[in-house]
Amino acid sequence: MTEVAGGEGLGPRHTSGVAEVIVDESRGSHKPAVITTTATGASIDLSEVISNSLQSQHVSQTLLESRKDFHTHPRSLALAHLQLADWRTHEKLRTAGALLAVCLNLGTDPPDLVRPKDRARLEAWVDPDAPMQVPTPEELALEAANNAGAQRNVARERTPMKAIGESLQRQFEHINRHAKYRQLLDCSMEDLRKQCMGFRRAAKEERLLFYYNGHGVPRPTTGGDIWVFNKQFTQYIPVSAMDLMSWIGTPCVYVWDCAHAMNIVHAFEKNAKIRDFEISRIRHAAEAAGIKLPVGKSGPETMAMVSANISALLASQTQTGAMPNPQTSQQQTSQTQQQHQYGPVNPALINLAVLPPTHHEDIHFAASQLGELLPTNPELPADLFTSCLTTPIKAALRFWVIRNPRTSKVTLDLCDKLPGSVQDRRTPFGELNWIFTSISDTIAWSTLPRDLFHKLFRQDVVVASLFRNFMLADRMMRFYNVHPQSRPAIPSTHKHPLWDSLDLEIDMCLQQLPRLLKEESRRKQREDRANRVKQERVARASARRGPHRQSPLHGIGPMDFGGQQRIVLEIADTFRPARGRRGRAVLGGIQESDDDDVISGNDSDGVDMGSELGLNVAVTGYISSTYFSNQLYAFEVWLQHAATEVSQFVSDNGPDQIPRSLSTEPPPNLDPPDELPAVLQVLLSQQYRLRALILLYRFMNLGPWAVNLAMAVGIFPYMSKLLASTTAEIREILILVWARLIAVDMALHAELMKNDGMEYFVAYLANNIQMQYEPVSEKVRLCDTVSAASAFTLTMLCKDMPEVQQACFNERVLDYFLVYLQRPDNGTEERSCLRTWILMCLGELWRTFPNAKWMAMTYRLCVIASKKQQHEERGRHSGAGEQAGTPSFEELLASSADDDSVDACDAQDLLVQMAFHRTPVVRAAAVYAMGTLIEDLS
Repeated sequence: MTEVAGGEGLGPRHTSGVAEVIVDESRGSHKPAVITTTATGASIDLSEVISNSLQSQHVSQTLLESRKDFHTHPRSLALAHLQLADWRTHEKLRTAGALLAVCLNLGTDPPDLVRPKDRARLEAWVDPDAPMQVPTPEELALEAANNAGAQRNVARERTPMKAIGESLQRQFEHINRHAKYRQLLDCSMEDLRKQCMGFRRAAKEERLLFYYNGHGVPRPTTGGDIWVFNKQFTQYIPVSAMDLMSWIGTPCVYVWDCAHAMNIVHAFEKNAKIRDFEISRIRHAAEAAGIKLPVGKSGPETMAMVSANISALLASQTQTGAMPNPQTSQQQTSQTQQQHQYGPVNPALINLAVLPPTHHEDIHFAASQLGELLPTNPELPADLFTSCLTTPIKAALRFWVIRNPRTSKVTLDLCDKLPGSVQDRRTPFGELNWIFTSISDTIAWSTLPRDLFHKLFRQDVVVASLFRNFMLADRMMRFYNVHPQSRPAIPSTHKHPLWDSLDLEIDMCLQQLPRLLKEESRRKQREDRANRVKQERVARASARRGPHRQSPLHGIGPMDFGGQQRIVLEIADTFRPARGRRGRAVLGGIQESDDDDVISGNDSDGVDMGSELGLNVAVTGYISSTYFSNQLYAFEVWLQHAATEVSQFVSDNGPDQIPRSLSTEPPPNLDPPDELPAVLQVLLSQQYRLRALILLYRFMNLGPWAVNLAMAVGIFPYMSKLLASTTAEIREILILVWARLIAVDMALHAELMKNDGMEYFVAYLANNIQMQYEPVSEKVRLCDTVSAASAFTLTMLCKDMPEVQQACFNERVLDYFLVYLQRPDNGTEERSCLRTWILMCLGELWRTFPNAKWMAMTYRLCVIASKKQQHEERGRHSGAGEQAGTPSFEELLASSADDDSVDACDAQDLLVQMAFHRTPVVRAAAVYAMGTLIEDLS
């Protein structure tokens, strides 16, 4: 069979009469199209980028074309999905609630600790010794929500303990605002047990978060007991790890902010082993008795039935004394059974035994190692570990100022006034948080094993944020000889060189802070002056209405709508906030902005519009960081090096190493790029999105191993959401990237069908049909290339998937493709490639789908009937055809059999034309489509 490559990475192969779909590179002798696409603030040459990416595989393509043993070394990238790592999340857990237990006992030192006079005092960034301010309405609403159902006066004066609890809850809400939170301030043992069990009942199988601050109680015991209070608040009461584990259940995330915290973790690990051992005994007993345990998530009825059957089985085995032990080998069975005398099993573990193994895993964050005390530096917060986990940027700024007292003009009080918010990446604070997220992800990506990285950083938002911030806590607290620990343990990253990049970004940001605060102060003064002008204007308007009218609306008749409207507008204008970028309200000097969601197609960056009086309400004068631009440039340099290494590897090893190109591991002497997490982050910004997509496409051209790395770093959710974007400038490159993803992993069809992502490719094909009449140009070549990528994607989606075939049929894909085949051939390689994949997609669409076959073989009659039916409907609506009856569909077909005015052909006629095409690969695709059309045709 003759082997011909398609244009722009798309070309089919036929082996043994079976269509084997591949993604290949274009011929090295063919000059690629050149077209310039204007991005945001820059001009980018898409075809030049594509050409550069193809040059790196020119040697590999030449060797592929020289080999004839197709069956010995299949090179279909569609087969590479069998080698991909399992990057999907099968048992995704969500943190549904959080219990915040804070035991401070303010004013009283613990019995085992004598605190120095000059010590750290801040708890949740609140100084308990400072005078308390009057609570705001938001804080009162938060307290009312936390004490719903309790008979308490929420309007009374706030105490330091309550202020700490509210601030701590707000810090955790920055991580996950959708979770349910409950504060347990200086709680008793009874309250702790009640709240833990209540939260577990409400969360069911979801993950919970348990936070413990023990700065005001004795240290944990060597057995892992923590301390709370009795109801009278007169004694310390110990709580064992076993009790707490039974109350709060599993799965759970534990945060231990206290001295000797690893004592608690060791106690939990010991009890977890006992729990898992008993669970394995229960499962073994159920399997031995023939009780089938559910796989994955099951309904409550199934879980209850299985639990009841296991309970009856255990009760009978306990009476007869026959409880098997599954963790013994055949040689030690008799000895172990003598040691374990068939003891009873805890019935509370039966429900846990029927859950998947992933629900048995707990996560721990401990502030200190065995025998270590927490830092007492007065310049640091007392809960430094908690501050790092919940407010990493604020803690990092303070840490940088403490370490650089001479080189910085910024004080500790000044660094807390950095403008911006975490949600707005255009502000200094939000941009620093964005950069920190990218750096911490990059450190984890380059340090952790792939499976552990996916488990900790790509499954749960809360767990990912906590581990990301834990690496910062590990770096900061080691400076004070304290070693935080986590379970599962991760390698120490405190010496990673990327932390220097974070220090550099903090330094550059703080150097601007004094100037930014001065400009912010001037802006507020102008805003206050403008408000005073408005108030004086309203006062003058009131004075003109007379001194005897007590109300602005007094004296206006019920029909004087104009006067009422004028006065109401004047009063409302007094309290109207200033307007910022794109007309958004500005509160407190910081512009409220929507999250730059990847779904949004609008540019989040705008021009400062100001208010009617010319106020500049944005964070003026701030110079944005070049971190992400530098990361993209570094990634581009790596791509140039990788292309050279791949070409050199192929040329050195010869044709025998060609199957190596299908491996999911990079070639030797080529380390994976560390910039992938940063590229993932810049997809959130429309400023860098087009450039990032182009670099991703060049990266994926290196082989399936590159696609595997992109999937492992977590790029799929971003690419899936981008399909909902309406931005025109990324449409072409996004389709090319998706063609690479689909070529390597055909299992993506399920994800695309969930979000209606298939419509994105169909819409591009439908909107570019008229381009087929245009003369050959750079724009037409690019359009044919992207259309071929869309057809290729639909081909892979339709392969052996009846639901996708039906969806394509409903979206009129058959109509579009048949119209494409009727358009003239301009003689380019890109047009041939487009026709190839259209024919391949038609073949997959017709396979075992009679409705599509029938419509294709009678397509001309269907078009004629549809047009005449539309004509009849227009006549009926206009009144011309009111008295004439509507003909049936069969009558329309019979009356229009000889109508030559319709420019439409049946599919079989088009396939015959394509079978005599000038390109062998198009002829082969036409024959394959003919075979599927007449297959099983009766």
